[in-house]
Amino acid sequence: MHARMAALAAVSLACVACWPGPGGVARAEPGHDIPQSVALEHKSVLAYLHRIAEKPTAEGAAAQKLIDLLVPHMAKEEEFILPPLTLLPDLAAGKVTPEMRWAIPLAERVKTEQATLLKIHDELSEAFIALLDAAETENDEVTVGFTKDLAADDLGDREVTEPLTILVGKILRSRLPAQ
Repeated sequence: MHARMAALAAVSLACVACWPGPGGVARAEPGHDIPQSVALEHKSVLAYLHRIAEKPTAEGAAAQKLIDLLVPHMAKEEEFILPPLTLLPDLAAGKVTPEMRWAIPLAERVKTEQATLLKIHDELSEAFIALLDAAETENDEVTVGFTKDLAADDLGDREVTEPLTILVGKILRSRLPAQ
């Protein structure tokens, strides 16, 4: 964990210009916000992987393959998986308003696309293993730790983030009058 944290801290300092500011959310695309912690993490992860991908080694090739898989996955996360999570502070405080209804179809999409998302996570797992193997071969302890933490984060997406988005939709459906 320490190696990944050091790498992410260094990369995060380079991302200060993209800091979304107050409010706890970052703009992912027009009309959709995502939690700012995730926006910063995405930028940091990709910056580190791009640096590794520049290496003319097996590790560099494995990092590029991971980038090729992660970028479209992160785009999906930012499009429909993460935006409903910006409602969590209000939901935790017991606040539900009709203006939150926008999150229901996004949460429903997560539920509908679960099989596709699982396949993507499986592909990512294979890419994590390839990068881990290459980093171990090249004795790159920082990338070994980074990759292990990234794989754990991906598992968190499966176990927490995606189910939580579905749960947000269920809460909103149960608390808002039908239209």
